[in-house]
Amino acid sequence: MQCFPTILKALNHHAMEIPDKVVFTWVDIKCEEQNKMTFKELEDQSNAVAVRLLKLGCKKGDRVMVAYPFGMEFLAGMFGSMKIGVIPCSIYPPNPNQLKTDMPKFRRFAEDAGAKFAISTSIFAAGMTAASILYKTGVKWIATDKLPIKKVNPSKPKDYEKFVGEPEDICFIQYTSGSTGHPKGVMITHNNLVETCKAGVALTDCLGPNDVEVLWVPQYHDMGLVTGFMGATYSGTPLVMASPLDFIINPLLWTDMVETYRATITCAPNFAYALLLKRLQQAKRTANWSCVKRAMFGGEPAQSHVIEAVSETLSIKPEHIYNNYGLAEAVVLLTGGPACPDAEGVVCCGAVDSPTLKLRIVEDGKEVEEGQVGCIWAQSPRVAAGYYGQPELTLSTFANALPGYDGIWLDTGDLGKVDDGQLYVTGRVKDVIIVNGKNYYPTDMELSVDETFGDIIRPGRTSAFQHGESSIGITVEGRKGFDNLANGDLAVQIANHVSQVHGIFVLEVVVLKLGATPKTTSGKLKRSEIRKMTLDGDWKESALLFQLQQNEMFSPLAKNDCPSQFATKAVGETPDGTQHEMMRHSGESESEATQMKPSIPATEAPTQKFESILLTILAAAAVDTSKTWAENGLTSLQSAELRNRLEQELHVVLPVNFVQLYPSPKALSAFLAASRGMPFHREAADNHRDFVWESSRSKLGKLQLGVLQTVGLIVILSLVLMSIIPSYFLVSWVLEQCDPTQVGECHGSLSWVLLPLSFPLYLLCFSVVVVICKYAVIGTYLQRQIELLSWHYLHWWFMDRLIEVWEFLVGQFVVETKYIWFFYWLLGADVAWSAKLDSYIREFDLVKVGKSTTIGHPVRCRKFSQSATQSPKVTFRPISFGENSRVFGMVSPGAIIGDGSKVEKLSSVDEGADVPNGVIARGSPACHGGSFEPSKPKDMEDSMLGLLKIAWTIFEAYHFFSLSYLVHAILNKILPSWRYAGMLHWTLLFPFTSFLALLTSIALKWILIGKPHPSDEYEGTLWRRVTNWACDFHFRIARWSFLPFFGGTSRIWNIILYLHGLDVDLISQLSFPSVYFLPSKVDFAKIRQSFVGTISLDLNQHADSKLEIVNSSVGYNANLHSGVKIVRSTIPPRSNVSESIYDLNPASQQTKPAILTAEVFYQLMNVIIIASIIPAYELLVWVLCSRMAEWILYKLPQQAQESFYGVCVNYAWHFRVGNLLELLIHGTPMFNNYARFMGAEVHGELWYFGNSLYDYGCLHFRGSVIVDDSHLTGHYVDHNGLTLGDTFVSGVVHPGCYAPAGSVVSGEESGPWRVFLGSDLVIEESKHVPKETHQGSSVVDSCQDDLMDLIEFEV
Repeated sequence: MQCFPTILKALNHHAMEIPDKVVFTWVDIKCEEQNKMTFKELEDQSNAVAVRLLKLGCKKGDRVMVAYPFGMEFLAGMFGSMKIGVIPCSIYPPNPNQLKTDMPKFRRFAEDAGAKFAISTSIFAAGMTAASILYKTGVKWIATDKLPIKKVNPSKPKDYEKFVGEPEDICFIQYTSGSTGHPKGVMITHNNLVETCKAGVALTDCLGPNDVEVLWVPQYHDMGLVTGFMGATYSGTPLVMASPLDFIINPLLWTDMVETYRATITCAPNFAYALLLKRLQQAKRTANWSCVKRAMFGGEPAQSHVIEAVSETLSIKPEHIYNNYGLAEAVVLLTGGPACPDAEGVVCCGAVDSPTLKLRIVEDGKEVEEGQVGCIWAQSPRVAAGYYGQPELTLSTFANALPGYDGIWLDTGDLGKVDDGQLYVTGRVKDVIIVNGKNYYPTDMELSVDETFGDIIRPGRTSAFQHGESSIGITVEGRKGFDNLANGDLAVQIANHVSQVHGIFVLEVVVLKLGATPKTTSGKLKRSEIRKMTLDGDWKESALLFQLQQNEMFSPLAKNDCPSQFATKAVGETPDGTQHEMMRHSGESESEATQMKPSIPATEAPTQKFESILLTILAAAAVDTSKTWAENGLTSLQSAELRNRLEQELHVVLPVNFVQLYPSPKALSAFLAASRGMPFHREAADNHRDFVWESSRSKLGKLQLGVLQTVGLIVILSLVLMSIIPSYFLVSWVLEQCDPTQVGECHGSLSWVLLPLSFPLYLLCFSVVVVICKYAVIGTYLQRQIELLSWHYLHWWFMDRLIEVWEFLVGQFVVETKYIWFFYWLLGADVAWSAKLDSYIREFDLVKVGKSTTIGHPVRCRKFSQSATQSPKVTFRPISFGENSRVFGMVSPGAIIGDGSKVEKLSSVDEGADVPNGVIARGSPACHGGSFEPSKPKDMEDSMLGLLKIAWTIFEAYHFFSLSYLVHAILNKILPSWRYAGMLHWTLLFPFTSFLALLTSIALKWILIGKPHPSDEYEGTLWRRVTNWACDFHFRIARWSFLPFFGGTSRIWNIILYLHGLDVDLISQLSFPSVYFLPSKVDFAKIRQSFVGTISLDLNQHADSKLEIVNSSVGYNANLHSGVKIVRSTIPPRSNVSESIYDLNPASQQTKPAILTAEVFYQLMNVIIIASIIPAYELLVWVLCSRMAEWILYKLPQQAQESFYGVCVNYAWHFRVGNLLELLIHGTPMFNNYARFMGAEVHGELWYFGNSLYDYGCLHFRGSVIVDDSHLTGHYVDHNGLTLGDTFVSGVVHPGCYAPAGSVVSGEESGPWRVFLGSDLVIEESKHVPKETHQGSSVVDSCQDDLMDLIEFEV
């Protein structure tokens, strides 16, 4: 393609060489041609305009306003002005229906440009002439569409006919307000324009005379003017245009244009593609854009899911979809390239370096490292000459110096980052919302609101902006037909949604009428103007539907003195709060109008409930809400309890550091009033119409049940032992054939290779036994309710205990593989082959799991209950999981999880709840937490992964057999012959085999995974998924027998994980870190001088930075996300931490001498434990040793308790692993006597069904108690040390509850998934508990009697 120095030279060339080529075509809303223009016609019309302007006295350098209605007529005005050196200023024409606002804006443009004339069509100019007189614009309007065309004499051309301009001359001025300020005129030179046209040609790689471009975007600047009309003029490529108004009315016009003219190039903003896809779906119409070689996104951030849908729906190859980045200050285009999203969904905008372009990311005047977010600076011949008449602003924007580079740079004002040489735009500097030091991008919130409420509001008209230091404001624009929703419900729902999804407080929501949202001439939101009008209260009544705004909060919390946090003001509302009849839909009854309103809880209830909860926790008669939490006496544990209570009762998930974000009760109450969650629809929990009821003849006495359960225990142990028989015969047969240690002397026999299969054979046999027992004892699990003293309960209990033994002995080796799918399928579960089972299932016949669904939390279809008038019962209800859902939290019986939904960690879906499709269930109880878009299933890849996992498990069998045989041979040679040699041999075999396996794990990690980095080309591929799982699987098996002998809190694990890649020091104490720091995750965390309990992690390598825990304490079962920094803070148990936290209840630091002493003492006591195991052939000896160890614990001095406590826990772990006794007696009357023997106080009847009990001497069970899958302890550990205290339990404790030292679990039912942190007190009445914590905090004696009275009253 030929290059030209100016756009005028290109026009002259084409008018001479291809004068009759139709280059511009205009179509109407039906895609019918309305006008055409050749190069010769454009040249002639431009000359006519030039002659007219010369007659008016215009000369080179003058400015003229170009304001045409949509159509091709404006082209003659643009080029005619250029031909005499006059600078055209292209603007959006004033709307005749909005002259009151548009004419003052036009006057500001004209005054800024110093223009005396405005050119347009005859009809439009006539109307604007009168308007200019009325509004005193000082501009004369000139019509140009009916000027006489004069023939050109080639031998004697006029000056305007041969004028082509110089590259450095100003070609035109395009006015922009962007989205952040007042209009500014950007001076575009001929060279700027030509370089942009060249860049467009290079970007499309196909722009030529034989191609066709289709556009409908506004013609007056940026994309329509330059990409469309100027680009076509320069390249000669035919352009088909339509009015943007026609597209908005009929989005299908776009696809009609593409298909009719076989377009090869098209370009539009993201919203336009999304709108087209929606209308195609509504019209049930298909589109074929296979002819398109470049479908380009520009003008606003592209969304990855829209790009994916465009490729799939419009039949465009993904490599033909481009995303462009530019701005008016660089004509329109800086860079562009294939639209590839990163891990966060931000779409790539093209390369940052080319022969004519340099883009750099700058912060504080210096270039930042790759991957960091900063301001985008540009250096290119496409960068404009500056702002007209604003030299100071030009210098600050266009003439910046960057150290290390020559020349000047344009500060674009946009935020972005560079990754692998590609640009990713993240936002706008002036639009960034900063709350508590964290940056929020308004586009994220606007998109979220548009997607959630798109049926009620107009997408693309939502604006989010900074309202106060810690809050935002939001404006939305209602759709036509929803003007009568002047009741505040929509606004409250929007405030709730943004607060919950984005974790930021919405102080004000304004709902505007159709068309009332201020936008720039390029269609972008005027956020600065919107913010100013909202803060100043300048919205006119004619523009408002209603608004939700914060009122002055109430003073001290007093009962029945708790006004609503928000006040709604609706247009057309009468003083008494009712609405005028004119506000309703025509012909619509009041009941119908009420039904179409969004359902939202009243805003008054949250503040009243908050008052009650706060007074209870603080044990105060009144609270001064204007004072800080510290001034009100709120302790760290009380803040955690307050957070838990509010989540449970108001469905509001508060961040861990809510006391910092909302520093007073008044501030928190304001947040709660706007953020109350929307619970899911629930079926009545007592709806038993489909239940199978048991007869009275099935009931048993307690003694009968105990005797039969004892028989059941014997049967279970017998089945465990009998399953070894096939493996025993296999080993015996192999040893008869040859000696495996002498392979060369086996006379060619390969029977020895079967020896490693003896253990998998045992696992298989025991699994078959379980399947047979299930159908022999249970048959089919039914939806029913049974009493605990009954035959049906006995059957269920037997299988439940047998399944738990299977999970302990077999499940941990087959979970996350297709083995477990096959096992559950045999047991009757309806689980799709493509489902991913990362956890266990019970009551199999009641479970349904859809295709490609991930189960990451145990599924149990039972619920225990009891009352004062009825005996304890257990209810069984089905649980259904839809397709492609993600379940990482608890799902209660009777719940239904929709397709494509997600249950987050630390969340609990209520019994009978119905979670809709495509939503996030968050909190406990779970409520609507936003929309969720799961990744598309990879069925073929997942199937291949399943087969590779099976192959790897076979490899592991041989690998561990080789290691154990090696250790076996070594021990045979070095151990002396003595009475307990055999026991010692097998006692040492397991830890030494695990030690060698851990060394192998280190090697596997560095060989298969290495050091992950964000640009890892294998990330997300089948290879990476296989290697991650293989290393994690090997590590889990290797730690299995190493853990009991060296403990879960030993610093030895720090060393082992450090060798795997974890950035951890020896000072930090990690509780069972091998459970959550797996080889595939260790590289993404850093720990310094901290205590970390048994937690869960959501880590990935695409995060901007590592998870960092520094000088902090993280409580039990907390869930930490990638990139979070926890510094000098204490994180309570069961907290979900997704944002960085600093200085929240700072923790003390441990000293190296104390750590070394504790570790030496810890390992010394472990040696004593191992020695005590050797003679303990009889179970009774072991039980006595365990009880004695716990008795010694409470007699030790305070300083020795912390180290010895870990030993006691380790001993208890040995006890459970060694004999399975405690595991098997769960759910039996025998457990009552066992708990009493171990030191617990059981006053009544205790039904215990796992998860874990520690510190029996601190546990007090009052009345009839049922504990199901909960964690009860008498200790609390953080960075400040160990605290021992009593824990009181009564009623039914549902799954997932956690009660540490000092907590009181009372009431008829508790949970599920609740933390009981109680008070900060350690009860002195308990004979076992010292009066001071590890740091010496004294007990408040005056409160002990009240607390004990409360416990007795609750029981």
